[in-house]
Amino acid sequence: MIRDDVQFVRKHKYPNGKTDKSYQADTPIKQSFGTYLLSVPTRHEGKNSLAKTKISYDQPWLEKHQKTLQFVHGKSLNFHRLHQEINELLSARYENLADLNNATIFWGILRLLEEPKITTGKLSIDFLNSKLKNQRLFRLKEIKKASDSKALKASKNLGPNEKIIALCKEIGANEDYCGGTAHTAYMDPALFRKNGIKLTVQDWKCRQYPQLFTKQVGFIPNLSIIDLLMNVPKDEAVKIIKG
Repeated sequence: MIRDDVQFVRKHKYPNGKTDKSYQADTPIKQSFGTYLLSVPTRHEGKNSLAKTKISYDQPWLEKHQKTLQFVHGKSLNFHRLHQEINELLSARYENLADLNNATIFWGILRLLEEPKITTGKLSIDFLNSKLKNQRLFRLKEIKKASDSKALKASKNLGPNEKIIALCKEIGANEDYCGGTAHTAYMDPALFRKNGIKLTVQDWKCRQYPQLFTKQVGFIPNLSIIDLLMNVPKDEAVKIIKG
């Protein structure tokens, strides 16, 4: 379930107590000096969800992102095979931040599934689900958007825990695979147990793989999936993601 219904925030508090970028509109990549964030400017119109947060195209951020990615990944193993797809993805005009985020997520999954040449026309939830249905690489078989949920539309005053439980029940899920930030910040394990839903906290650790600029800054984990896909063969990328 893609939670495009959650509120857009630039920063939030992490389990270690540090307040930092939320990564909803910022993507970490690796430069010769360390981690660098590719940021997407948005139009601030109150407390909107990701699906209602408009992207600003008043600034030339598209060209900047494309040039930056070419500069930092130009010598990577798979650059010449992937950079045109990424340029096309970024060049499309997206109505809101959720649509852009979804397109990048779908691209990464399709690339792991070895989809031949990924065009923007393939970056739809229907096309991706047609590919996920019969694949055996991951547990993931189908993706849905929370903004399309009938349960959430029917109940406007649900709290964060109640929303997740409603989504799980709507699709018949008995397990919620959550992040440590959400688990620490607001999740109520007792409420999930009461509703017959198992909470599994993500504890994935990124193991080392070949990166550029290691002589300058060493290995940096938890970057955008672009870094992984640029630097290693597909089969190796799948092994790393599956842990």
